[in-house]
Amino acid sequence: MSYRARYEYILTFVADAVALVCSVVVAKLIFDHWFQMIPESYDHQAYLQFYLMLTVAFSISFVCFDQEDDITRRSTKVEILRSLEMTFLLGAVLAFFLILGKMPIGDSRYFFVGILAFNALLQPAFHTIVKNYLRKSGKGNVMKKLVGVLTISERAQPLLEDLKKDWSKQVCGVALMDAQPEEIGQQICGLPIKAGFEDFMSWVRRDALDEVYLDVPYDSGASLENYLAELESMGLDVHFSVPLLEKLYNGRSGEGWRSQAAASLEKRGNTYLIGMSTVHHSIRDILLKRIIDICGALVGLVISIPFIAIVAIPLKMESPGPLFFKQKRVGLNGRYFYIYKLRSMYMDAEERKKELMAKNEMSGLMFKMTDDPRITKVGKFIRKTSIDELPQFFNVLRGDMSLVGTRPPTVDEYKHYESHHKRRLSMKPGITGMWQVSGRSSIENFEDVVSLDTQYIDNWSLKLDVQILFKTVMVVFAGKGAK
Repeated sequence: MSYRARYEYILTFVADAVALVCSVVVAKLIFDHWFQMIPESYDHQAYLQFYLMLTVAFSISFVCFDQEDDITRRSTKVEILRSLEMTFLLGAVLAFFLILGKMPIGDSRYFFVGILAFNALLQPAFHTIVKNYLRKSGKGNVMKKLVGVLTISERAQPLLEDLKKDWSKQVCGVALMDAQPEEIGQQICGLPIKAGFEDFMSWVRRDALDEVYLDVPYDSGASLENYLAELESMGLDVHFSVPLLEKLYNGRSGEGWRSQAAASLEKRGNTYLIGMSTVHHSIRDILLKRIIDICGALVGLVISIPFIAIVAIPLKMESPGPLFFKQKRVGLNGRYFYIYKLRSMYMDAEERKKELMAKNEMSGLMFKMTDDPRITKVGKFIRKTSIDELPQFFNVLRGDMSLVGTRPPTVDEYKHYESHHKRRLSMKPGITGMWQVSGRSSIENFEDVVSLDTQYIDNWSLKLDVQILFKTVMVVFAGKGAK
């Protein structure tokens, strides 16, 4: 975390903890002392156990939320929604602990619901106090970083406006490389122009500064090598622009390019490199996703046993052959693995596929057709109800797949991929995903499938996974889009 993020993280934790403590006090005051709705049979030990579980539940819910975004830039609407989501998670975790521990105080619904209700109301209020404190922590605040900027006139405004919004930084002045002598001492974006290019270092040596921002295009013809060496020798933090990244980013937002620079440089041989990736997720989120996958796969496999047993006999009676279908598929970034499904087709299905390609209803590299003659009668039923997908919980448990992701293509489909198609494999494939809950087989253009998959990858979060899982359940029960 950056200095700003660490400080905000601590303040947010304290604010949320205080909001929760106040919620407990208010709930107990109202439902116990005023209305006497809490049974008197609860002793001090029962309350102590409850508060301990509440503390653990709060810690888990706080850590599970992404706390690294700038709190001062969050709107009131975002704060309210965030408070409701975090309170819901807190309630779910706390309820799980109370049921697991068979704690008697868990029977007091008024106290339990009251704490959550007041927490949902108080949390945004305490966040507002934190934001006001940060925004109004005057120029004399010793925690502010004193910042100097070197740039050119046409690039100054967006950089300066953004720096001015950061409570942890105080821009002391600007040096313009293209400044005329008469401009020195004037202002730009409400900030004083302290120097031109020639006397930039004199200003830095003279004034109190903690950080220097260099937003200068390389094609300006000026070399900053000597200045960088001197700034380093002065012990200042230096931030400088990388024009190559600007060329990659500019004009590509919304077109699938959402690469993120790595947090640090790496040295390979004599070269310094900036790492870039199309997606960048925290280790915490990836770990939680894997834990959810393992737990979900174990539960799914247990639930699958009776369903598989029911359809096994009629399936094998209609079409002799193996019960399970194993097929080579392409997973994360081109890795091969074998996917497992209940066999819903006749044994010669792959050979007959070539004869049916002319009837393909998908535009692109996937094959789908209505009333596919290769599918058995029982196969149509298990496809309609998605029972044929149940063995894939084994793939999830092994780590080849995830509960939620993109559908893995066949090897033949993969061999015909264009470059942008492979982007849908930049995350681990899943049993369900955006395509499945957005129409499944009713989507007949492969490019639309790719668009949905990249939309999922670019906006991935644990919350999105949970939403897709719930939608999948509804889609399966409704039988929509399955062929």
